[in-house]
Amino acid sequence: MRLEDCFEISDKGFIEAVRKLPQLEEVNISKCSNLSKDSLEVLGRSCPLLKSLKFTREQLYRFILPADDNEAHIIAETMSNLTHLDIKGNRLTDTGLLAILDGCPLLESLNIEDCFNLELNESLKKRCLDQIKDFVLPNLDTSSYYHYGNNLDFDYEDFCCEYSCDYDFD
Repeated sequence: MRLEDCFEISDKGFIEAVRKLPQLEEVNISKCSNLSKDSLEVLGRSCPLLKSLKFTREQLYRFILPADDNEAHIIAETMSNLTHLDIKGNRLTDTGLLAILDGCPLLESLNIEDCFNLELNESLKKRCLDQIKDFVLPNLDTSSYYHYGNNLDFDYEDFCCEYSCDYDFD
């Protein structure tokens, strides 16, 4: 299943669809800002064969939103068969990353690029490199990122185009 830039999909519609697709092995959910941790949890519980998950977020609000390990804990608790995980732009901390490493022992690839709440001390970085074959580290130097002229009161609609989605889940 692949959903990209689908701003009209609700948790309710996604959850209803996923419950009917227990054989899913690969899911790509990119920049679907309306889907919450509830959708992620139902996906993990309804699709035990899930091996590959891409659940990425846009980083327009990275300087406003606080750290949050809820999604990381849901992944760790419900998706133990994952071999590929891309959570670029997630708000997880080192605690959430450790939960994923412990809860998903089959992981071969992990992308945590643009996860700005990570500190990644040397022992955690070493564990990731030892455990994961294909590991994409975040660039923790946020000064190299452009963030819309330091204006944190921007209108989200000014920066996003209207996208349509091929899927109708409602």
